[in-house]
Amino acid sequence: MGKIRVMIVENDQSWMKVLSNCIGKENDMEVIEQISTKAGVLKDLCKEIDIVLMDVTLVENGDKVCGLEIASKLLHSGIQKIIFVTSLVEKEIILRSFDIGAANYVTKESYRDIPKVIREAYQDKICIRSDISTVLIDELRRERKVKVLSPAEREVYSLKEQGFNNRQISQKLYKSTETVKKQIRTIKSKIK
Repeated sequence: MGKIRVMIVENDQSWMKVLSNCIGKENDMEVIEQISTKAGVLKDLCKEIDIVLMDVTLVENGDKVCGLEIASKLLHSGIQKIIFVTSLVEKEIILRSFDIGAANYVTKESYRDIPKVIREAYQDKICIRSDISTVLIDELRRERKVKVLSPAEREVYSLKEQGFNNRQISQKLYKSTETVKKQIRTIKSKIK
């Protein structure tokens, strides 16, 4: 069996070096490409790549470029396994990364686990890292609770989760503040 071929997409040169050195110590994998720009990633699609390690946020010409958008293009072009390696532990980004098809999501604090994560992804195993598992578990629990709500209650719940107060919710949904308060009491009783 040949080595696992890895592409690193990271514009922070110090992190590029850390990841490259980490992988370079392994006998069963090799870094075949290190890219720091969106254009570079999309240009090198013709290469034989098994795993892409990608940061969620890339900075290019002073602008932030979303690694999730690049990953989505890569996955549609035939690249099968992308592992996000990032310092961001934000619920929406983590959920979106798995939603587009990421093989895994690892924080840079856990960079020493990268070889293990690469092997798992290569073998089609998904072992969620402990530093993001609570985010996924919390979201799963929230989704289960929300299923018991009526559509109108879901609207109110969603706005409340986004930080709107009762008055703002009533204005947004064209309901009286009393109705919103009543719905919130009902929601709380349903999702204890």
